[in-house]
Amino acid sequence: MNSKPKQGFTILEITIALGILAFVVVIVAQMGFQSMRDRKRNADRHEALELAANILESARACPWNSLSPSWAAEQKLPDFPVERLHEGRLTVRVESAADDPAIKRVTVAIHWLQEDGKAARPVELTALFSTRTAPGKERNP
Repeated sequence: MNSKPKQGFTILEITIALGILAFVVVIVAQMGFQSMRDRKRNADRHEALELAANILESARACPWNSLSPSWAAEQKLPDFPVERLHEGRLTVRVESAADDPAIKRVTVAIHWLQEDGKAARPVELTALFSTRTAPGKERNP
């Protein structure tokens, strides 16, 4: 009699190996999908931060006397990020500081919806602007 064991894998061993392989593939695919969603969310947030910073820079370039609620109402989001930031809304406020009338507070907030329809955490930046001349002096900067 030949007492030599058979070489090779049984059907049960192959089925178990394929099951483990399928499980690993599903986990890797889920991680890849989650990573892509997180990357999109981070890119949207970065873009909103950049837009808010650009609006504050335009406020910095604007003459101090022109910074007013009417200036804030004129500010709009450019067309290209509105397509990417789903239902993007811009809110700009200009307020005088209560303790010092020579200081104005400009607040820029951007709100949008994520792909799943939930509201994303809004971006809000605030800057303080003061007159460029000392009080009582009537010269141009």
